Amino acid sequence: MDVSTAIKTSPISRYQYKVLAACLLVITIDGFDVFVMGFVLPHLPDGFFDSTAEKGYLLSAGLAGMAAGSIFLAPLADRIGRRRLILWGLVLNLIGLAASAMSPNVEALIAARFLTGIGIGGMAASLIVLVQELSSEKRRNTIMGVYSIGFPLGSLVGGGIGALLVAAFDGAWQVMFIFGAVITAAAVAVTLAMIPESVDFLISKNTPEADAQIRSFIAKLNNPAIDPNARPALAPVVEDNTSVRGLFANGMYYRTLLTWLMYSCLMSAFYFANTWTPQLVKESSGSAELGTTAGLILSLGGLVGALVFGVWTLKISAGRLLWTAMAIASVSILAFAAFFGHPGIAIALTVAVGLFTYIAITAAAAVVPPLYPVRARSTAIGWMLGIGRLFSISAPIAVGYALAVFAPQTLYYFAAIPMVVGALATYALWKHTRDETAPMDVVAESVPGYPPLVKEG
Repeated sequence: MDVSTAIKTSPISRYQYKVLAACLLVITIDGFDVFVMGFVLPHLPDGFFDSTAEKGYLLSAGLAGMAAGSIFLAPLADRIGRRRLILWGLVLNLIGLAASAMSPNVEALIAARFLTGIGIGGMAASLIVLVQELSSEKRRNTIMGVYSIGFPLGSLVGGGIGALLVAAFDGAWQVMFIFGAVITAAAVAVTLAMIPESVDFLISKNTPEADAQIRSFIAKLNNPAIDPNARPALAPVVEDNTSVRGLFANGMYYRTLLTWLMYSCLMSAFYFANTWTPQLVKESSGSAELGTTAGLILSLGGLVGALVFGVWTLKISAGRLLWTAMAIASVSILAFAAFFGHPGIAIALTVAVGLFTYIAITAAAAVVPPLYPVRARSTAIGWMLGIGRLFSISAPIAVGYALAVFAPQTLYYFAAIPMVVGALATYALWKHTRDETAPMDVVAESVPGYPPLVKEG
C-alpha cells in the first residue's frame, strides 16, 4: 500500500495527530490576528479618526489584504509547497502586527493591517488543504470541524487576553498588537519544528528530493502496511491546472462560479458581524465593555459551531449542512436585529449567529478542496477565499457610511440578504455535485478530465 492510500484509509497515526495539533495552534493564533482589530477599535482614542467612515476602511484593510494574499500568494503553494507558503504568510503577518503596534495614525494602521491580511490570506488556504491531505477519508470532516475551532478560539481567547492586557496597561491599545506579534513568532517556530510538507504535493512533484521527504514522512507514520517504494501513478498533467484557468476547465466552471458566489455572500455577512458588532453594540449601549462582551460571545458561538459541525457530519453530509446552516444563520441575524434594543436577548442571540455562520464556514472549507485535483486545490481554495474576501471588503466600508443614515439595528436586517443568496447558491452547488460520489465530498481524482490514480507496487 502506498503512503497516499494509507493516509486516506488507515486510522490516523500519533504523528499525524501531532502535525494536525500544530496546524490547529497556528490557525488559532491567526484567528486572533484576524479579529484583533474589532477588539482594538473601541479602545482607540476619539481623535484618532476624522470620520466614522475611516473606521470602516480600517476594518476592511485586513480583509483587502487577505483577499490579495488568497488570490496572489495562495496559488503559489501548488508550485512551491504548502509548508513554505505557510511560513511566508506567518512572516508577513508578524511584520504587519509589529507595524500596527507602532502606527502613529490611522493611515499607517490601515497599511499595517493590509500587510497582516496578505500574510493571513496567503497561508490560510495552505493550512486548510494540508489538514485535509493529512486526514483519513473517514475522519476528514470531523478533523476539519476540530481544526476550524482555531479561528473563533483565537478570537475568543486572544481577545479576552488582549482586553485584560489593555486594562492592565491603562488602555494602551498597542499592547494587543504586541501580544499578537509575540504569539505569531511562536507560530513560526512551531511550523519550522513540527509541520511537514504535504505528501500529496510531494508525490505530484515527483523529484528525488521530494521522494526523500516522502520516505522520511513514512518512517514517522510507523505503519508496517506502507510500502516505502510504492507511489500512486500521477494523473496526466492538464494544461493550466495550477492557474485560475484550470478552475474553469473540464466542466468545472459551474461549480467554481457557485463556490465563489456562496463564499462571497457568506463572508460579507460574517465579517460585518465580527468586525462591527463590538463597535455597534458600544454605540447603542454606550458601553465599550458590553461591545467587547458581544464580540467574545459571537466568537464563542463560532467555537461551538465548529465543534457541532464535526459531530453533525458523522450523520449529515457536509454539503447539506452547508446550505442548511446558511439558511438558519439568516434567520438568526434577523432575530438579532429584531431584539437589538434588548441587550440581554440580543447578546444571547449572538451565540446563534456565531454558531450557524461558523458551521457554514467550516462546511465550506470541508466541501470545496475535494472538488478539485491535488495540483489545483490550493489554487481553488485560495481563489474562493480571495473572491469571498474581496466582496466582503465592501461590508465594513458600507457600514461606516451607512451609520450616518441608518440605525445600527437596521444594518443587521441588510446583513441577512447576502446570507439568503449564499444559501441558495450553496443548495444549487449541492444539487450539482451530490451524484458524483458522496454528497459534495468528491475525491479530486474523480473530477472529469482527471483519471483515477492507479496504485503501484
